[in-house]
Amino acid sequence: MHRLCTLMISGNTGKGRHFFMYERKSLDKKLRAKRNHRGGLLLAVLLIAAIAAGIPSFTSIMVFAAAESSAVEAVTEPKHREGKIVSDKKLNPRELAVRKMTKHGPALIVVDAGHGGVDDGCLGGGLLEKDINLQIALLVREKLEKKGFQVMMPRETDEYLAIEERVELANSYQADAFISIHQNTYEGSDKSVCGIETWYDGADSTRDNEKLAKLVHQEALKSTGANPRELWDIADYCVTNKTLMPACLIETGFLSNPEEGRNLSTKAYQERLAEGITEGIMLYFAS
Repeated sequence: MHRLCTLMISGNTGKGRHFFMYERKSLDKKLRAKRNHRGGLLLAVLLIAAIAAGIPSFTSIMVFAAAESSAVEAVTEPKHREGKIVSDKKLNPRELAVRKMTKHGPALIVVDAGHGGVDDGCLGGGLLEKDINLQIALLVREKLEKKGFQVMMPRETDEYLAIEERVELANSYQADAFISIHQNTYEGSDKSVCGIETWYDGADSTRDNEKLAKLVHQEALKSTGANPRELWDIADYCVTNKTLMPACLIETGFLSNPEEGRNLSTKAYQERLAEGITEGIMLYFAS
């Protein structure tokens, strides 16, 4: 499974947002060309050294310099999805398991802050869902990166991005998991409705959506002490159903509940939520 050497590349698309400027195939081609160029230079240096030393064995040089040689590959192979990588020596056994999760390197997680820009999401007590979603998502990214994961956020600011574009980004970069962060609301008269609920596509047996959703749900509840609401397997959302990797959508609370809304607006509670979501993702890859 291919990963980009550099995850996020800043480019102005006219909407004032970061976007990925290079397609996977074109980047692969450039990397191969660079690797072949390095291999050619290495071969030339070896030949000159051999001639100068009077070594007649051209065969041994060719074997060493061949593209399949592990010695050459070790020099010329580009690092996989370079990002904020923690030294192996600083990782505990569970975190080390994450590092080894894919044959190409650390797992790539998409942390999707729901809504944004002209799409406010739900409202409650003067709070906008899009703002709370982004604040929590940024904390989740920070904590995941400290654990050794690589993270892609479809939006990092208050900007509009269609859900189809979010899914397309995740699929094109072959992410290993997709977490969409949202807030809830209750439109009835009972404003005491509160708690966390998580959604996933239970009809798709090709992805391990249930395991991811259960662990994220479980750990978010544990870290916050929030009211445990349903774990839904009937998600009918583009971000859960059209993604190619395990995916879930977590509603971290009800903005229509005054007390829960106040909690959700504080940095301390957001930190606890982010810690729980991060731990759930960690458990998913380490188990």
